[in-house]
Amino acid sequence: MSAALPVVQLWRYPVKSMGGERADRLFLGPSGVVGDREFAVVVAATGRVLTAKREPRLLDATARRHEAGAELTLPDGRRFTTADPDADAILGDWLGRPVQLRRQTGRVHTVEEYRADPAEPSSLSTFDLPVGKFVDEAPVHLLSQGALRAAGARHPDGSWDVRRFRPNVLLSGPEEDVFLGTRAQIGNVLLDITEATKRCVMVTQPQRNLPKDREILRSLVRASAGTFGVYATVARPGTVLLGDTLAAENIGARELVP
Repeated sequence: MSAALPVVQLWRYPVKSMGGERADRLFLGPSGVVGDREFAVVVAATGRVLTAKREPRLLDATARRHEAGAELTLPDGRRFTTADPDADAILGDWLGRPVQLRRQTGRVHTVEEYRADPAEPSSLSTFDLPVGKFVDEAPVHLLSQGALRAAGARHPDGSWDVRRFRPNVLLSGPEEDVFLGTRAQIGNVLLDITEATKRCVMVTQPQRNLPKDREILRSLVRASAGTFGVYATVARPGTVLLGDTLAAENIGARELVP
């Protein structure tokens, strides 16, 4: 059995946990989307990576690729690049704590976040990111409009905006987990779709006109043990264009419903 789904949106997130940018093409190298999660904000005292699970305000900032690396825009309108000598000071002034912008250099980085109540020091936890990456799990993330529609039907009062879920590729058509375990082609790129995306409290956080909504995650836990979307690795690098079609063979007997 085969299937083909059009690509309706492409996204890149130059700074981990900050809002990203839509693109009309993405270049995928062996380690993932070029320019995606290239930078992260770290705690100056420890060098540990901050994410929106610990610092939700990061989601209110946006970042786009720039010849200097990335250009950041804060909610108060301040705009600067990662090459600006005052970049760390500007970010620290906004967040109210000493932080630094780090570019990925190929080593292992550790994330610092909260398991539960930020008011309890014992809830602080850490984990290591994959070697040479600022992504939590896999280098490419795909989501479908069908998955968003199905989830929205289970929690119709929620705002199921794609920005909550931060995919690189948004597909038209049915739920994308039918492709798990397959090799898929988009444009001239080959992807191995490896696992379902495990969701955390980050999808409930407020950001740029989206309210905090704990029921987003609760409804995903009830429906799919908290997974939503799929992860992939790059089997053959290349370019994905808006409007390209994802095609996969031998996806099994599950019927595809547009």
